[in-house]
Amino acid sequence: MKNLSRKNCPVRMIVFFAAAAALFFAGISGLAAPQTQDKPLQYESSVTVKLVQVYVTGKKGVPVTDLTAADFAIFDNGRSFPVTHFEKHFVEADRAAVPAEKTAASAAVPPLGRKFFLVFDFALTNAKGLMKAKDAALKFLDGDVQPTDEIGVVSYTVNRGLVLHEYLTTDHARVRAVVDAFAVRPLAGRAENLTQLIYSSEFDNPASAKPDANEESVPDADNQFYSTQAGLQSRLSAGQGPGAGGRSYIDQAREFFTALGQMAKVLRYVPGFKNIILFSGGIAHRYLYGDEGGAGFGGSEWTTPEQLAGQLSKYDSAQGNAILRETNLAMLKEFEASNCPVFSIDVSQIGREGDVSSFDGISGSAIRAMEGADSLRQFAGETGGKFYAKTMTSENIVEDIQTVTSGYYVLGYSVDETWDGAFHKIRVKVNRKGVDVKTQGGYFSPKPFKTYTRFEKLLHLVDLALGDSPLVQAAYEIPVVAMPLTVKGTPNLLAFARLSRSAYADVLGKSAEAYFLLMNESGDLVSTASYKLEIPDNGKELLFPSFLLPAAPGSYVGRMVVRNMDTGRGARGAAPVVVPARSGGGFSLDPPLFVVPEKDATDLMSASGESLAGFYGYDPNLYAPFVGDVPAGTAEIHVALRAPGGTAGLEIKAFLLDPATSVRTEVPVSILERSADGTTWLYLTNVATKELSPGRFTLAFEARNPETGELADSSAVFTVK
Repeated sequence: MKNLSRKNCPVRMIVFFAAAAALFFAGISGLAAPQTQDKPLQYESSVTVKLVQVYVTGKKGVPVTDLTAADFAIFDNGRSFPVTHFEKHFVEADRAAVPAEKTAASAAVPPLGRKFFLVFDFALTNAKGLMKAKDAALKFLDGDVQPTDEIGVVSYTVNRGLVLHEYLTTDHARVRAVVDAFAVRPLAGRAENLTQLIYSSEFDNPASAKPDANEESVPDADNQFYSTQAGLQSRLSAGQGPGAGGRSYIDQAREFFTALGQMAKVLRYVPGFKNIILFSGGIAHRYLYGDEGGAGFGGSEWTTPEQLAGQLSKYDSAQGNAILRETNLAMLKEFEASNCPVFSIDVSQIGREGDVSSFDGISGSAIRAMEGADSLRQFAGETGGKFYAKTMTSENIVEDIQTVTSGYYVLGYSVDETWDGAFHKIRVKVNRKGVDVKTQGGYFSPKPFKTYTRFEKLLHLVDLALGDSPLVQAAYEIPVVAMPLTVKGTPNLLAFARLSRSAYADVLGKSAEAYFLLMNESGDLVSTASYKLEIPDNGKELLFPSFLLPAAPGSYVGRMVVRNMDTGRGARGAAPVVVPARSGGGFSLDPPLFVVPEKDATDLMSASGESLAGFYGYDPNLYAPFVGDVPAGTAEIHVALRAPGGTAGLEIKAFLLDPATSVRTEVPVSILERSADGTTWLYLTNVATKELSPGRFTLAFEARNPETGELADSSAVFTVK
């Protein structure tokens, strides 16, 4: 048997956007135990590269495609900065993409692609408008969408409020499935399921919704919006109606503006332009702007209270609703400040199409007073977007949006990060006459997590958990293991992560939460769970947060997220898993769990009273789960086995399969301990593998009941490095 020292057995751990932490193993025999002193992660740099998208057009709005970095000058709060990063993204008439150009200093900066949010207003849109919105959105997705385009889906209804169905993703097939399902069948996107989890948790536990004593105060409107959403989601989850029937049109319109304003506020910290494609019927002209031609008060005499009331009513109608206008203007400012141009598409009825009888006896001006085109036109104009009338075809709308957004430059410059949440005004000049320059109005510096509103924290989690490449904060990768487990005769899924207390101190902190997301083969989020990490003050270095949840047979990917609720620092990891279909009767073997001698580890199971050690029957004070690659030269492996429906006298054999040679060799296995958990027998074994050479291997187990002759098997694949 070969002894392994700490310094000659490195194991690789992948960490996105950070230097890899060096992990080492040590032990007397078998798999070495992970070393406790991991290298702390470096999270921030005092200097960061800001990226700015710029659209440059010439005569008749034709994009100018031949500019270089030297043609641009960029100013941040009036101060000139040299362009250190340069890209150009254009799609020519033949639809062949022009390669991006970068300076040598920008090699480490990820490219800044197009971002779109498809926003469906179901509160102010009738059934025909919904079908038109779907048609236009599907044509957009089937058109000239580029592989690098990130697309999200948002909807708004009176009953449910603002719903994030899918966060920014390049999985366009997923986005299409969500849009295609509107008004056909209920389909909750991954982000919607996650937001329901958070909203319900906040609503059912009011104490958790209260700001921490150290948390800075946030605007009441933010908290009121969050509380409204939490209440809606909780009541819907319980099968209760939202009780929205008594709300007036103006109240509903105000809630619509408030919800969109909160969305824009969160998008402040996502770099670049966030193109909002809004499908809506708009807000009725009368309520937002007043009746056309309405005179001021005092033009007529009155002699009775009734006449005065009539004149006051006419005056109020002529002026519109002042509070609604103020809410609308506040929302528009948020979209402008967040660099979110809105492409508003009027999906209301054309002319007197539809229920013509509803217009009998109503004048043309009265009909226009109830239309929302003017509000949509203002939305587009104030944010730098474009308005599309209800008479335009979906094909023309899609083609125009693609043309407007298809060609742009990306400029990057280095600044000192301040972390104060302050707004920086940006101005870009082009050294060429006769061109029109459109760019972001500015950006917000990042701010401390404790100053986030609850809604911002929710979107921060969605970005961290579901973003292809999280935009608000770089995600740190953690090793995660997922495996099927039979518990009390039903299929379950066990998932755990390995965290070093010192290496992830900023992630764990004093207040951390763990989330688990289970996605099926189609990428749908089928299950979620979360709990607060109660980390004991026992001085033990290694922590194993874990989840056990029911899972039907099938193929999945499980993703775990750990986030510090004080600082927002987050880490995530993912692992594939297959839950097999079990035949009835007899006994079975769950997948083997590799363990290592380790006295410095702590189980952090989501369910109270349960633990990894309890499920697999090893002593948590002596062993811990093994995560990572097996060091070359390892001669023995400790393995924990579960045999649901088994007995104490099972005959166990082990086999080592080398895929390179297809040779299957029986290897000695000895039983160190055995115990029972109800009808499940637990075995701690030691497998003598002899010294392992680098490669990929399968360790298979066979168990036989000597009384009945029944057989069961399981296996695990591992890599030796």
